[in-house]
Amino acid sequence: MAAWHRSRRADLGLRAVGLLLCAMAYIAVWRLSALALSPHAAGALAFALAAIGFLGASAGSVMVLLGHHLFDSIVVSERWRPRVRATPATTR
Repeated sequence: MAAWHRSRRADLGLRAVGLLLCAMAYIAVWRLSALALSPHAAGALAFALAAIGFLGASAGSVMVLLGHHLFDSIVVSERWRPRVRATPATTR
């Protein structure tokens, strides 16, 4: 697999998509606040706008801050790696 995400163009593209997601989240939260619903009258639209706002702001912030470093490899400590269980010895 080619390392497409290592280029400067991909870095700028990821950051631009992050800004678009943040803008989409802002619009969703703005629209949600414009509804001015009581907590007991919140419908599916209010929950959808809240979810779009939260997910868009979260993913957008990560993409803007990290850019192409989003795909960096990390080393996991031995303590957190999955362990292979030994098969129990059969008794006769």
